[in-house]
Amino acid sequence: MTGRPEPLFTPPFAALLLACVWYFLVTGMMFEAIPRYVSTTLAGGNWGVGAAVGIAGLAAALLRLPAGRLTDRKGRRWVLVLGASLAGASMLGLLAARSVGAVVGFRFLTGLAEAAYFVAAATALQDLAPASRRGEATSYFSGVAYVGFALGPVLAEWLIKRFSFDVVWLLAAGLSLITAVLSLRVPQNRSAVVDDGRFWPRPLLHPAARAPGTVLLIGLMGFSSFVTFAALWATEVGIARAGDVFILMAATVLTVRVLTARVIDGIGPRATATIALSSSAAGLAVLALWQQPAGTYLGTLVLAVGQGFMFPALFTLVIMAAPETERGQAVGAFSISFDLAFGIGGVLAGIIANSLGGIPAAFWFGAAACALALTVARSLLPSSQNAPGVAGDLPPPPRADPGPARWFRGS
Repeated sequence: MTGRPEPLFTPPFAALLLACVWYFLVTGMMFEAIPRYVSTTLAGGNWGVGAAVGIAGLAAALLRLPAGRLTDRKGRRWVLVLGASLAGASMLGLLAARSVGAVVGFRFLTGLAEAAYFVAAATALQDLAPASRRGEATSYFSGVAYVGFALGPVLAEWLIKRFSFDVVWLLAAGLSLITAVLSLRVPQNRSAVVDDGRFWPRPLLHPAARAPGTVLLIGLMGFSSFVTFAALWATEVGIARAGDVFILMAATVLTVRVLTARVIDGIGPRATATIALSSSAAGLAVLALWQQPAGTYLGTLVLAVGQGFMFPALFTLVIMAAPETERGQAVGAFSISFDLAFGIGGVLAGIIANSLGGIPAAFWFGAAACALALTVARSLLPSSQNAPGVAGDLPPPPRADPGPARWFRGS
């Protein structure tokens, strides 16, 4: 045998990646549909928009940690199918939502689904990837997320204009069902751990996730102000198709991640975080200051460059530092940063926009959050990925053995 790299795109890996495309497409559809439905059809105002967007993150925060533990103990496939099914149910529920309170309730269920599916998918993709290609697998995973985030708002905007919000909810439910079916191709891959009967892990936050997760939490609170108000702001400044802003965001993030995947490994997590958070803060400041279509596009572009660098480096640090038997718990602890950031950040952005001068004030809040995250990153993150106690003194975790589910991989 030669030194050829181990194959990454096995049938289960490809099936799960495709399932993630549909899942994140649904998530992207909600970026456009939820704020517009609450603000126009329900006349919920900026506070209502912030609550409807943010509640999903807060709900997911409740389940991330036990979802990671369930993923390790019960198996990846079971949690994937559960998460996709809950997502579909929440979309169907929106058909009957005729008040802001009802939307918030069904968005709470969406958040629970997000917690289960994201943790299981991120963990399963690492199981299926060779140890030498885990960073590449992470880039593909985050890449398909941004493809969904780009196309979802455009699709939702077209469906709303051409048909109705109900068509958006129905299509989102159908795509969630497709996600569940594709996820059946994934091996269970239960971790070989002793079941101690505890639902919540101990320690509550996995050590491998603490520093990277803290940086991600604060930094994404800044990004949440963009996600919450981008569609409404684009319309306010005169952009004909709000979805174009999301396309620019996703295309830029995807380009950065594809072109700089090896660079991130070379410069280390702290340098990467410095680039990411500096660029994110600058982009949000441009959005707040230059209140024209050109300023919105430029601010989105600069913000997207920062977001393109942040997640892969921090997530890879977590995977390298976590033992295989605790990988799901580490991913759950790390990904709770998403929930808290978009939950707390979305609600705060809504309150600030409602009380302190409109949407630009929310963007200033986001810029300040990114600046704070930069300070924390310079303090907590190691100067290189080989810093003792983080990754350099830990060998890469072994590739998980699918055991009885080997037939899912076609071998």
